[in-house]
Order: sequence, then structure tokens, then C-alpha cells
Amino acid sequence: MFHFRGNARYTFNPRSIFYRPPTIVLTRRTVASTPLDRSAITASGPVAEKLAATNLWTPKGSREKSDKTSQREPTGDKTRVNIVSERLCDNIFSYVGKSLRRHRGCDLIDIYPGAGLWSQKLHDFIEPRSHILMEPDAELYKPFLKPLLDQPNTTLVPASGLVWRELNSILTPEYLPHQTIPDAAKLSRRNDTLLVTANIAFHPQKRFLSFTSMAHLVLYQFIENIRISGLFQRYGLVRMLIWTRHDDKYGILPKVMQKRKKLALDTELCCEWVHEVCGREGPDNSWYVRDSNLDESSNLATWKRMSTAKMRIPEGRSSEGLKEARLNARSRKNLTPGKRIPVFKRPYKDVLDKLETTHEIEIFTQDSDNYKSMRNYRWRANWEEKKHRRMLDLIKNYDAINTLYRSGKAAPGEIEALERELQENLEDNPKGFIKEFVTYKDNLHYYRQDPPLLLWDRRPYEPMVIKPEEFFPNIECSLLDIQPKRVNPLLRQTGEGSNRAGDSFELILSSLMSHGTIPISQALDALMPGAADYIMPRWRTARDLRHGGVVTNVKAMGLTPRLLNARQWEELIELWMEWPFRPDFYELVARTHDELAIEDNIMAPE
Repeated sequence: MFHFRGNARYTFNPRSIFYRPPTIVLTRRTVASTPLDRSAITASGPVAEKLAATNLWTPKGSREKSDKTSQREPTGDKTRVNIVSERLCDNIFSYVGKSLRRHRGCDLIDIYPGAGLWSQKLHDFIEPRSHILMEPDAELYKPFLKPLLDQPNTTLVPASGLVWRELNSILTPEYLPHQTIPDAAKLSRRNDTLLVTANIAFHPQKRFLSFTSMAHLVLYQFIENIRISGLFQRYGLVRMLIWTRHDDKYGILPKVMQKRKKLALDTELCCEWVHEVCGREGPDNSWYVRDSNLDESSNLATWKRMSTAKMRIPEGRSSEGLKEARLNARSRKNLTPGKRIPVFKRPYKDVLDKLETTHEIEIFTQDSDNYKSMRNYRWRANWEEKKHRRMLDLIKNYDAINTLYRSGKAAPGEIEALERELQENLEDNPKGFIKEFVTYKDNLHYYRQDPPLLLWDRRPYEPMVIKPEEFFPNIECSLLDIQPKRVNPLLRQTGEGSNRAGDSFELILSSLMSHGTIPISQALDALMPGAADYIMPRWRTARDLRHGGVVTNVKAMGLTPRLLNARQWEELIELWMEWPFRPDFYELVARTHDELAIEDNIMAPE
């Protein structure tokens, strides 16, 4: 995928039909965008203090020079973030250790262990029969790793596990004598005798070609290798425990529809789950928000799942969302999304609350700036409430149509009449309102299906809240627990000698997602005339209301490519391959070539 030889020129096309993740070759480091903030290098605890003593993260002008030895510049990657809190590691195993017990006595591949605190704790918990640590800065971290390396069956490989050529070098009987590559029929079975952990948390983020973050690239490659049984997935379905920066996880685990890009969709197709074990509390600083009722309902559903499983979050690790969910459960408050006026959290509302609180104590004069600001924000809040009431009324009308359809008791023409009425009511509003309403409706559609479309809304437990000082440098990170699943056999049909169903799927996916908000039938016919005539009548999941289907014919409220869940995408490629008049693979390449060249934001994870 990536080829570097010194200063040689390179080419890259992640949308290439011949793209294969395992061929990545990196022979130089990427470059971080901005230097580390001095405020983020406060050492808390013995491991952090030992890291700080290396002076690697200390600005050059601030380093003390007492002798020739101290004048020597430390070598190593300054963008690495290390886990330094023993309490955090202990909390993780007390919280989710039950699900990790099935890996006891397994082989453990440990990529970028760094200071090794997490590696040591994981080793002690699962007691692996072999533990391979791949550390490119081996000389820097050897003193930290020595207690672990003194244990039997532990091997340090001074190489980068993020360079696939070097990672492949340890995927051999020499390093993994207990692992065998199963036949094709068993590749889709879970392999609990092998576990992979990696720390890909970098600060600042490393940009790499079209990827805004090196971590995005690595996550993208890890997920793609599930589908093609590459890297360590050649031994079966291997679980992964991945540390990332808090803001690198949204590409793989989005919380709103608008952030669901290629990586998230691939993850839904290839993974049984992605759990955030711990992470930063609060919003993701995204431009996008969804109805707060959805978030409250999601939090409550998670709390109920935790209660059923008798999971207890460690002391001091509860999020505000979980605390609120407990209160809502006691009060039996109705949090059903689509039944209450939608609420969207905006920064101005916090400002308005502060102004109104201050106004109760200190009366503002009508000529003061505070009074004028408060008046303007009140006007905006009232205007938005009226707008959101209109949204709720439209959703209720939409739901009434679906309820009547499911009942099977509609009189002739009754559903059509309700659809015409809804269409007229919708078109009476400005275009901007219609777009905003459709976004609200689509996020609601994601959540209402069984199970919810987003992996975030399926989470069995709430992430534990972390603190910046539990990492060095003090950058909040998240731990992702990724369990692969059996992939649809058609998606594995790639390359010469196959029916190219997997390659065709990539092209179809990119083409349809580039027209994500138009009716799916139009998008299919734009891809290939006649495709909709064959596929739409046979596409059962597209009309299954319980599992993400849509039956309404109301314009702007029908099924669109961005609404498709994983099962619908799978059935789509199944029908495509059954279509007698489908174009051959190279004709499909020709038809989609121009779109693939310009849709970088579809294929590159965000």
C-alpha cells in the first residue's frame, strides 16, 4: 500500500481496486503537526516520573546539563503517549476482566508497549504462554520493560509492529509455535488462543497522506485485515485491545450518524463488537450533535444492560451520563425518542443559563450588553423550540403511517392519503428546515432499529472515565476492545481467481455513499441502469421496518444509502451478484472511476 525508499517519490490510492492492506511498507517516520504543549508533561506517579527523567519530552531549552552524559540527546518517538496509572489498569481488569478470562494461557502480541505498565498488568492477568513485545524504541524502554522481560516466554523484538513487513516477520512458527493457519472453513472461527494489544496513541496526531491521523490508518488496516484474513487474522478471528487518543476513536466508533464513514461501516460488517472500555468524558467537540433524547435513552439502555449483567463501575469512574441514567431509571421518566420534543445541545444555551442565573441576583438594565445578549439568546431559544415542535409533529405523522402499515388493516388508499398530507406539511417549510428535519429523522432511524445501527448505542457498559494525569504526556486516551466476527463470504471474494464480489462491493459502496442522501433506487440506477428494477423488489431488509427498512414514499423521507445498515449492505451485494445483467467487474470499474477519484472523504476514515 505504502512504498518508501529513502527520498523516492511515491503514489497512493486507497480506493484502488488492487489495494491490499497487508502490503504496507514504511521505511520512514511520519511527522507530527505541532509540538507538545508544556502543560501536558506533568509527571504523576513513579512510571511517569521515570519517563520524565529521560528528558525526551522536555523542551531542549529547559533541559539541565550537569555533565557530558546528561548532554546526550535522548532518542525515541516524542509523540508516543504512555499509560502510567496502575490504578487505571487495575480498574480495567476489575471492570471487564471477566470477558478477558477466556484468553488465559494464550499467545500475546504486544505492539508499542512503551513504558510497559499496561503490558505488565495484562501479562499478570492473562498469564500468556508467550508474550511478544514489538518495540521500535527498544533501547529507550528496556529499563522499563526489564521486569517483564525477566519472566519466561517473554520476547522483545526491536521492530515496529505498525510496519506490516516487520509484523509479518513474527507471525511465524519460530515466534508462535502454538499457532497454525486453519483451512478456509475455519478462518471464520474465533481464536481465543491469540490476543493482540497495541498502543497507537500519538500526540500530536501524525498526519499521513490523505489520513488526518496515523491512528486512523492503523485502525483502518486492522479492520480491513479481518475481511481478508491478513496479518494475525490469518489464525482465525483474533481479538484486539487498542489504545488510541480520545479523538481517534470516532472513526471506528461514531456517536452520531454524520460521523459514520467508511471505517465505521467496515467495522459493522467485520466486527461483533467495538467497546470503549475507558475514555474521556464529555462531548467529542464535533460540529455534529443529535437529539439529546437519543443520548439519554442510550445511556438508560446501557445502564439497564449493566444492571442485568451485574456490572459495577469502579469508584470514581462513573460518567455524568451514567449518573443521570440511574436517576431517570428511578423516576421512570419516559425517554422514548420521537415522543418528546427534540433537544439539541448548543453552546449558546450554557451562556443563556449563566446570564439568567446572574440576572436573578443582579438585575440587568435594559441598555446593558448582558441584557441584550440574554434577550437575543432567549429569542433564539424560543424560535428553536417552535421549530423542534414542528419536527416532533412531522415525526408523529410519519410514525402513524408506519404503524398503520405494520397493522395490515389500512383501507384502500388510506396510507397514500396520509403520505400526501405529510408531503404537503413537509414542503410548507423552508429547505433549511427540511434538511435539518431529515437529519434528525435519520439519527432517530439509526437508533430505533433492533439492534441500533451504531455500535456505540449497542454498548453493554458505559466507558470508565479517565484523567489526563493517568497518561504521560497528559493526553486523554481510550481503550477499544475489538472482537471480529464472521464476514459475509462474498466480501472475501477479492482479486484474480475470484468472482470479484468483494472488489465490486467496494466500488458499489463508494459510489452509493457519494450520493448518500438521494433515494436508494436513484443511486442504484445512477450506478447502472436497470439495477433498481431488479434489486428493489427482492430487497427484503430494505422494507423491514423493525430492522432498519423504510416503506414510505414521502419525498425526502425514503431509504437512502446513508441509512443502510450492515445486513442491508450484505443483502445488496448478494442481489447484485444474482442480477443476470450486472456489468462485469471491469465495466463497473470504468463507471465508478471518476467518482472514486474525487470522493476522498468517503474512503479515508475520519
